[in-house]
Amino acid sequence: MRKSVSVILLAGAISFGAAGQETHSVGTAEKFDNQKVVRISPRSIADVNLLEQISGDRWTCGAGGPNGEADYRVRISDLPLLNQAGVPYRVIIDDVQSLIDGEQAELFNPFQDRGFFDAYQDYAAVSAYVDNLVATYPGWVTRISLGNSIQGRPIFGFRATSPVPPIGGSPRKPVVFFNSLQHAREWIGVMSNLYVATQLLSTYSTNAAAREMLDTYEFVFVPISNPDGYNLTWTGQRLWRKNARVISGTVRGVDLNRNWSVGWGLSSGSSGSSTSETYRGSAPFSEPETQVLRDYAISVPKLVASIDFHSYSQLVLRPWTYQYTLPPGKVAFDRIGSAMVNAIASSTGTQYTYGGPDILYLASGTAPDWFFGTTGSVALTIELRDTGQYGFVLPASYIVPTGQDAWAAATTMITSLCRADLNRDNFVDDSDFVLFAAAYDAFLTNAADFTGDAITDDYDFVIFADAYDHFTCP
Repeated sequence: MRKSVSVILLAGAISFGAAGQETHSVGTAEKFDNQKVVRISPRSIADVNLLEQISGDRWTCGAGGPNGEADYRVRISDLPLLNQAGVPYRVIIDDVQSLIDGEQAELFNPFQDRGFFDAYQDYAAVSAYVDNLVATYPGWVTRISLGNSIQGRPIFGFRATSPVPPIGGSPRKPVVFFNSLQHAREWIGVMSNLYVATQLLSTYSTNAAAREMLDTYEFVFVPISNPDGYNLTWTGQRLWRKNARVISGTVRGVDLNRNWSVGWGLSSGSSGSSTSETYRGSAPFSEPETQVLRDYAISVPKLVASIDFHSYSQLVLRPWTYQYTLPPGKVAFDRIGSAMVNAIASSTGTQYTYGGPDILYLASGTAPDWFFGTTGSVALTIELRDTGQYGFVLPASYIVPTGQDAWAAATTMITSLCRADLNRDNFVDDSDFVLFAAAYDAFLTNAADFTGDAITDDYDFVIFADAYDHFTCP
């Protein structure tokens, strides 16, 4: 393992900056002059419906419905309609286009020699960075290709783990899955995902938590889940959200994070209209991007945890997102989620909030609901910075601080896992023993697989017995 190169990567001596690359054109095809972002305090669902009709572009991931605030991009010419209807609102971003203009100027400053995390990076630069990680950590990092997008772009990622072998000759260690950029305009998710990966690898020799995580688990990072949409945001459609699905001869797109099968199709958390920003597609997994993410996750012998990175609002969100019904094992989610927001506050001083749809809004057909409902993994969404000052056009100066938020949250999530707590009540007790015994008797099941070989056997019994002796979770 060559740590000297990893230090160079973090220090910024290797530049992947966008300066001078003519393909990086932001905001040239679509302008947002005379547009603002307003935060409404709806008095009833009628106020929300009015904003959906006027704007159709909801920015916030804050509390939904008539009891919570919500951010929308609107034209100045639409403000009289809000005033006439008496909708309580305040302007939180006065000029959307000026934010984009500032971002473009920052991206193409020819006088800056920037490192990777000093600027946002396009698809090609992210791909090159992954190749650099592979070259920097031979035997630790392996590039993977999950499949292609609807326009044929590879959806790539990488596997990362230490050379410490899996327990009991297992072919793979248990897997942790981190993906980002289902929504194309949420650039900070790409950078935070990669920041977590870089920190994990570069601090292995100095950070006991990183060492334990890489020795115990295999991490899979997919930084750009929506490459076609991401390309659109770099070539003229900066605020594009969906993929590049062509509908009736026009690129209208599908919201990939409404296209997963668990909870799919509910109008309370998605839309059946192709013109909507939350259009769910024609069927669950109608889109190749969600198909390949699903197929890879299913191919993993034992997937234990996942994070879907988004922005913005500074939230850590548990399942379910499509219904207010509490998920099985909510007490375990609460323990882990609360620990994550506390870790962020201790690390960077930034305040995140943990919860479910009660602090967000109903969203049906999302990735974390599928990961939890299908694989049983601890699956969470992180809505990264900020809380509305910049929204999706977060300045590059926030990349590292937001990455530090993500690193604190991710490490806390993984180190807080209590995998022997099979019923997720925060205790490893007799009720878990009964569940383990059933899986152990069945043998050919991964229900209580702790080693990553997709079966429950004697090696798993040893691990469970040790946890059972301790009784409590972390």
